[in-house]
Amino acid sequence: MPLLDHFHAPLDDELPWTSIGSLWVSNLVRWLNRELPHDEFRTFANVRLGSQVEADVAEYKSSNGTTGGRNGSVATLPVASPAQATIPAIFPEEFQVQISERRRSLHLSAVIELVSPGNKKEKGERKTFIAKCVSYLRQGVGLVVVDVVTERLANFHNDLMSALGGPNSIRFPPKTPTHVAGYRPVHRDQKNEIEIWSAAAPLGQPIPSVPLAVRGGPVIPLDLDGTYTETLRDHGV
Repeated sequence: MPLLDHFHAPLDDELPWTSIGSLWVSNLVRWLNRELPHDEFRTFANVRLGSQVEADVAEYKSSNGTTGGRNGSVATLPVASPAQATIPAIFPEEFQVQISERRRSLHLSAVIELVSPGNKKEKGERKTFIAKCVSYLRQGVGLVVVDVVTERLANFHNDLMSALGGPNSIRFPPKTPTHVAGYRPVHRDQKNEIEIWSAAAPLGQPIPSVPLAVRGGPVIPLDLDGTYTETLRDHGV
């Protein structure tokens, strides 16, 4: 299925990214749970909108400062001391697939990141996303980044290469906003290395496949186009 532009009219209303990204994550989870050895690995979805962080970290509010106790009694909550300071924070959006190793108490083995507009919005959001990717790779976790966001021109593969000291030869030309890339941390010949696969993902063409490296498991071609096509069909396209 040709890659569509979900960030400009008319599809930004008809096929909005929040719906496409959420269901694409679900389809990737189903596909990976079929492809990977089920007795060794499990795949999970992780979707969170940064602007809705209160769904995960809630601020308790009570008009009378009390909460219900046992047997209908009223228990008064202790008053916390005021915070010493308040600083700005970035709660990043996440459209993410996580693959965990069952034999090691669901130890994280690989991650697929579907880039959202919020990840590319400002310099701080971009730096937060890159820092997260670097952290995964330094832990030996396989990583795939899928960036089909057309409304912002930042290129995360190039930014990640800058953070890791990657050569210019494997960076994309300027103004290549949509792309896919796979990264595999390896230790061989007493050296730590990262294997890299990257490809542009232009609009109007099928999304290329890149390898997904699962730590402690296989390296498999990730069916991005097939799962994207399934996502569009789920939306009636």
